[in-house]
Amino acid sequence: MPIVEAINIYPIKSLGGISLSNVSALEEGFEDDRRFMLVDENGKFLTQREKKELALFSCQIIDNELVVSYKSDELLIPKQTVAERQMDVNIWSSKLKAEMISTAFSEWFSNRLNAKCYLVKMPNSIAREKIFLKPPFKTKVSFADGYPYLILSKESLKLLNSKLDEPVSIDRFRANIIVSGCKAHEEDSWKEFQIGTAGFKNIKPCARCTVITIDQRTGIKSKEPLLSLNNYRKKGNKIYFGSNAILTSNGAISIGDDVTLLS
Repeated sequence: MPIVEAINIYPIKSLGGISLSNVSALEEGFEDDRRFMLVDENGKFLTQREKKELALFSCQIIDNELVVSYKSDELLIPKQTVAERQMDVNIWSSKLKAEMISTAFSEWFSNRLNAKCYLVKMPNSIAREKIFLKPPFKTKVSFADGYPYLILSKESLKLLNSKLDEPVSIDRFRANIIVSGCKAHEEDSWKEFQIGTAGFKNIKPCARCTVITIDQRTGIKSKEPLLSLNNYRKKGNKIYFGSNAILTSNGAISIGDDVTLLS
C-alpha cells in the first residue's frame, strides 16, 4: 500500500517550500499553501518561469510569522496581516482582487529581484474557482497554477533519474504530497482515495513547464529533465509528471499515512 513520504507547502507562490509532518487539508489547498504571491506592476503573477532566482528564497513558519530568507537577508511577514489596499491581479485565466499587505514588504522583494513587484495575499473573503470537465466540475484553489494538490511518487522520480546522466532532486517538481510504495506513475491512475482523514479525487496528470529544469538549490537552469521526459512522458504537445488532485472531504494528513484507494 502506498504511504505518504513527505508533505510540502509553498506559502509564497514559486518560492522555496516548507516540509511538514502533518497538515490540515482544505478545499483550496493545504493550510498556508500559496496564500501569498508576487506580481508585477500590471498585477501579473511572477514565477520561476520569469525569475528563476525565486528558487533561492527560502521560507519557514515560526509561531505566527512567515520568515523569508534570501542570502544573508531575512523578512518577517505576519500570517495575519492588514491590507494596505486591494490590487487587481491575474493568474492564468483568473482575475481577482488581492490584498497588498505592505509597501515595505514589496520593496524588500523588488530590491532583491531588481524589478518592481508587489507581495499580495489572497483575501479570506474571495474564492478563486477552477472549472474542469469531471464531476464535481469545479473546486476552490489558492494561488496554485491550476489545482490545489499535486501528488508525486518517489518511484516516478527513480525511473526518471535512471534515464539521466545526473539525477535531479524531487523538490524541482514542487509536489504537495510525495508517496512511495507504488509503481512508477501509478499515481496517474488513482481515482478517489483517502489519506488520513482527508478525501481526494484525481483529476489529471500534471503538465510540466520549464520550472523543473531549475535547480532549486542554485537557481541554475538546464535542459534536463524536460529533455528526457519528452522521450517517454509526452502526450500531444505536453509533458506530464505527477498528478493533479482536488479535495472531496476536509481532514488532516501526516507523514506515514496510508493512501487508501477508494476507486
